Amino acid sequence: MSASKAALQKLLARSRFVGGYGLKLVAVTDAACTIAMPFRRALERPGGTVNGPAFMAAADCAVWLIIKRHIGMEHDAVTSELNTAFLNAARRETVYCTARILKLGRRIIYGVAECHDRRGKIFTHHSVTYVRI
Repeated sequence: MSASKAALQKLLARSRFVGGYGLKLVAVTDAACTIAMPFRRALERPGGTVNGPAFMAAADCAVWLIIKRHIGMEHDAVTSELNTAFLNAARRETVYCTARILKLGRRIIYGVAECHDRRGKIFTHHSVTYVRI
């Protein structure tokens, strides 16, 4: 029932709603999913930092992929709530986002995600709620 890394990579590649972010699947296990968002000038806000919606898109996508890992490709869930804390700025660099599921319920799924640099410096923390459809 769980989705493989290859299946999740294909899903990410064909998902137009995140296409503009250049997201790449780095790693996925049953415990966590990590994606990379390479820096693009289109993601830069005034002041030279990565914009907030880009962080939120990465977090939402990483949680979505770890959910798909658990519930399988034939089932789906959608975001019902996303809360973000901005902790540090990312400046012209690849942002990584690691997501974990806290509770996988029959209807509601709770997860968390952190966007960070390759050394682990945290840029944002997200709590995400999904609803199975």
